[in-house]
Amino acid sequence: MKRIACVALLLALLLTGCGGVSKEEYDAMVQERDALLAEAQLRELQAPEAVPEDIPDTVTVKVKGDFTATVRSLVPDYVTDGETPRMAVVTLFQSGPFTIDTMDLTQFLEEGETYVFEVGMSDYDIITGQEYESGSLLNPEVVFSMYPSLYISNFRPAEEEDCGLDSVHLEYEASES
Repeated sequence: MKRIACVALLLALLLTGCGGVSKEEYDAMVQERDALLAEAQLRELQAPEAVPEDIPDTVTVKVKGDFTATVRSLVPDYVTDGETPRMAVVTLFQSGPFTIDTMDLTQFLEEGETYVFEVGMSDYDIITGQEYESGSLLNPEVVFSMYPSLYISNFRPAEEEDCGLDSVHLEYEASES
């Protein structure tokens, strides 16, 4: 029992001796840190605005073209009306479902049918030059979530040559200005 008490006392003494930094040293470090942060913020505010070199060039574009998709379900918008179908849940060839706003055209669509949807865009949008060159954002699943100004301008029933791997024909139209 004496041995356990001695070990416990020794441990307590060791732990209390490992205090590290005194309160005064800690407070001095905190004041120094705060002063350096304030000085850095002041320098940042006073510095002339410079354009960093790593900002890529941008291009003002509209998305245009068409894509072939199968209508899986017709659903209401739920924001404007909880009953009238205005959205279509569609799938591209071998892809997962996503929604597109088909507005008044929804009444002419049938679930299970495949259509070629023509895309319109009401406003120009800005993308990076790299995205423009690569065309990486020209997937209907991506563009309909990125560009709220996109809409389905027209559609027609798909024919055999419209289906398959080459069923997305979207492209960017660069603005002249």
